[in-house]
Amino acid sequence: MATYYILRRANGDILTLERGGHTYIAVWDSELGVRRSKNSNPDLIVYVPAVLNRQWIERRIPGNRRYFLVDSADPDLETGREITEEELFGQPEFRKAA
Repeated sequence: MATYYILRRANGDILTLERGGHTYIAVWDSELGVRRSKNSNPDLIVYVPAVLNRQWIERRIPGNRRYFLVDSADPDLETGREITEEELFGQPEFRKAA
């Protein structure tokens, strides 16, 4: 499974983007892409890259979440596409009955 990255502040706040009236969690498919975006967007200096972790994100943001996969080749946060949780994490794991 691929590794995806987000940007978060020291207090745990996650970088989100507004697109078409919806709030998206910004996601990158490479650490180099995250750094490229940070270098080109001075406002992102307060964020640090972190590996996207399903359990952590579910605890921080309960309910429905939307994700925006930022184009790692372009530092502009406007380029990319919506990506589903299934694409990011695969199918949800179900616990086996005892």
